[in-house]
Parts: sequence; structure tokens; C-alpha cells
Amino acid sequence: MPYLGLRGNKLPVAISLTAGMGWILFGLDDAILGAVITTTAFEREFNLSTSMQGTVTSLFELGCFAGALLVSLFGERFSRRALLFIYTVPMIIGSVIQVAAQNTAMLIVGRMVAGLGLGGITSTLPSWQNETSPAKLRGTVICTSLSFLIIGQLIAYWAGYGLLQQFPTQNITWRLLFALQTISVSIMALMVVFMPESPRWLVAHGKYDQARTVVSCLLNRPENDILVNEQIEDMTRAITFEQEHGASWADLFTWKKNDDGPREKRRVFTACCIQIAQPFSGSTVLSFYLTTIFEGSVGFSEHLSTLMSGFLQVWFLIASFLTWFLIERAGRRNCFMVTAICMGITMVILAAMVKVNTKPAGYVATVCLFLYQSFFTWGWMAGVWCYSNEILSTTYRAKGGGLCVALQWLFDFVILQVTPIGISQIGWGMFLVFAVFNFAYAPLVWLFCPETAGVPLESIDAMYMPGVDPVKESVKIRKYMKEEALARRERGGDGYKGSRGHELGRISSLMGENKPEESRVERMRDIDGQVGKNNTAVTIE
Repeated sequence: MPYLGLRGNKLPVAISLTAGMGWILFGLDDAILGAVITTTAFEREFNLSTSMQGTVTSLFELGCFAGALLVSLFGERFSRRALLFIYTVPMIIGSVIQVAAQNTAMLIVGRMVAGLGLGGITSTLPSWQNETSPAKLRGTVICTSLSFLIIGQLIAYWAGYGLLQQFPTQNITWRLLFALQTISVSIMALMVVFMPESPRWLVAHGKYDQARTVVSCLLNRPENDILVNEQIEDMTRAITFEQEHGASWADLFTWKKNDDGPREKRRVFTACCIQIAQPFSGSTVLSFYLTTIFEGSVGFSEHLSTLMSGFLQVWFLIASFLTWFLIERAGRRNCFMVTAICMGITMVILAAMVKVNTKPAGYVATVCLFLYQSFFTWGWMAGVWCYSNEILSTTYRAKGGGLCVALQWLFDFVILQVTPIGISQIGWGMFLVFAVFNFAYAPLVWLFCPETAGVPLESIDAMYMPGVDPVKESVKIRKYMKEEALARRERGGDGYKGSRGHELGRISSLMGENKPEESRVERMRDIDGQVGKNNTAVTIE
């Protein structure tokens, strides 16, 4: 029996748990070095200057950049599961080198090799999850898995705190923390073996029987069921159309006259901008240098800084649970815009308190750090990883997704390289720089980012048809979906079960099979399901 006999809603849950182990790995790597870099044992062993701390920290990001870029260049040749498994190898090798490090050079090599693995894993996980999740739960699935990232950070900080209390001056503290990476990635590799492949990747590579099996399990219906057939037809139609209108790097970076295909360039550019917004928001700096910020900028002792970092991670995890509900109910756009403004305000207040540099100001700064992490997780932590991947077409998901993540890691590298120097030179002014970026995100999202909550991946193509504005088109499509869902509830029909409808949802043929510009929906059917002349039927739950 495939996939451990899991079917229906149980299968996406299992996929989320498997992906969660990968995100735990991300969280561990994100926080381990920050937890030990200022400790006595680590400083004695490696004696890193301020600039070298930035180098060691940021070179890990450079390794992640290389891993993600390889996915972008060659990832479509391999299945999503195969990529995840392949990239566990450098991750394990790198973590072993870090555990055994005897000097700075060895530590750097271990960080970069591990980064290569993590870059590939983080580039592939969103594609795999998006392509195997029900449309109405896609954002929730990603948010659930991203909570595991915080669990990874939490483990790193609290394990570091406990080990420091037990072995305050011994190398076993940081060696054991680096060893946690090996455990997490090994568990993920084992779980991936039993999980399904992306049905969209299978269809794109002509493996229709395997794709039908996966969709059947996801829907918990027989393989010859009408809803399974509809899903396979939708995927086939959309992927065929995408491939006919170009799916190479040359197509992405060259401009053609009278190009009537989906606007892939805009989709990839939007996805990249959303992804790289994360490091420039200041979140990366807080993740890596949180203990340092508590010590140097806020003025806490080493012990209290480590303790507060752990408390902040606990709150970060608690706050992330709200994101599970917000991302589908409030929508991606609203979460991005509201939280960006709030993040900017907290950064301004944080900068002012660091400048004042008094004990009461330090307490206010601490509150700002807690508030910032709350707003970040409600909008930009999981939302970025979900949105930047789901707006890409299937044929560009590996290329574009890998490029997006590669650019994020590259700019993480830049930010982490310059932040220690920036804090030493302009101090509180660095927080104002991040505030400006956060304030700028709100209008950019409003103008250029369509809402995708609850929209099947194949139907996002319709938002990028020639002659339409993606933001306005997303409003129309979501309106159509709501009206059709209401009509289905009133009249019943195939796949209708109570108030849930079928699992994956369906909104097909918005593009048509041959000439999408002639068959795109201009008006929605009336409430009893009658379709206007020249329009194509759509159904959704």
C-alpha cells in the first residue's frame, strides 16, 4: 500500500510533518551559531574578530546560495523527492565537519558544505508542499511546516542555554549543538522515502499513471473517479499550455514581440522580490545576532541575553500558530501589507531606544523585539515561502523557485556580512535602515501582488494572461470561486459533500486549450450555473 496507507487529509499532514523536519533543520542552522558565537568556549577555540564573526556567519549563506542556484539550473531534471534526498548528503557531511572542527578554516568549510545542502532543501520544500496540498489549505500547510523552523530555533537556543549552564567553558557545548543538524536531516531523509511525489511534476514528465495514483490518494477517491480525472486534466492542460509558450532560461530572459504566453517574467520577478524582501526586513539579522543585540545594543549580560533569546523563541513559536488561520482567512496581501507597516514602526522605536541607551529604554527595546517577531511571523515568515513559490507556473517552479531562494541566501550573505560593521559604525541607525525597507513593502505589495489564497495552482496562470492586470484579475477569479462554491452548495453535484466540496478544488479552462486570449472568462455564470456565451465553465470549492 503506497505512502504507508495514508489517504485524504492524513496524507498532506504527513507531508507537512516530513517537510517540518527540513524546516527544523533550517531553524537549527539559523540559530546555532548565534547561540554559541559569543560563548567563552567558542571564542577560546576560534578567537574570531567582529569582522570574522560576520564572515563565518555569512559564508554559510553563500553555501545556501550555491545549493539553491543548482536547483534553479538543474532541479527540473529530478523529482522533488529525489532532490530532497540528494541534498541531505552535503548537509550531513557539513554538520560532521562542524562537529569535528579544530580551527576556523575547518569551521568555514563545514558551514559552507552544510549550507549547500540546506540551500537545495529549502528551494525544493515549498514546491513539493505547494504541489501536493489542497488549494484551500495550501497556505496553512506551509505555515504549519514553518512553525517547525521556529521549533528548530527554539531547540538551538534552549539547548545552548542548558549546555552553557552545565558546561560553561567546555567545547562539548557547541559540538553537541552542531550535531543536532545531523539528527534532523537524517530523520527527514527517512520520512521522504515514504511520501508521494508531486503529481504536477509527474504530469510534466509524462508519468500520468503515477500522478493519478498520487491524486487518488490525496482526494481519497478511486483512480477512475471523475474528480481525479478532472484534476489530471487540469494539470495536463495548464502544463501543456505553459510548455508550448516556452519554459527555458532563454524564454525567461529574452523579450519577444507579440508574446501571447503567460507573463512568466513578471511572475518570476515578483516571486524574487517577495523572497528577497525577507533579509532586508531585518529578520535575518535578528535570527543570527539576537544574543549579540541583547548584549551590545540593549545592554544585557551574557546569561540574561541567552535567556531572553530563548524566551523570544518561545513567543515566536506561540505567535506562529495564529498564522495558520490568518494566511487563508485574511489573505496573503493583507498579511504582507499590515505586518510590513507594523514591522517598520517597531524598528523605528527600537532604534530610538537603542540611541537613548538607558535601562528603561532597554526594556522597551526588548518589547519591540518581541513585537517585531510577532508581526514578522504573522506576515512574512511563512507567507514569503508560500507566495513566492505558488505564483510560479509548474514548468518554472524549479527554475524560478530555486532562483528566488538563491537570491534570498545571497542577500542574507550580504546583510550578515555588513551588519556587524554597520552596528559598530552607525549603531542604532541600522535599525532605521530596516524600518525604511519595511515601510516600502506595503505599497509594492498593493500594486504588484495578486491574492492567491484558496486559488488552485493551475488557475493562478489566468491572473497573468495577456491584457489583464494580475491584481484585478485575482479579485475577479476569487469572486467567481465564491459564487461557484455557493452554487454548488445550493444544487449539489459531483464531488459535493456537505459544505466541504472535494478536497483539491477545481477551477479549470480559464485559459482554454488553444487560444487563451479568446476564451478567457469575461463574466461569471449566473448563480444557477449557466455559463454565458463564449465563456468556459469553472468549478471550485
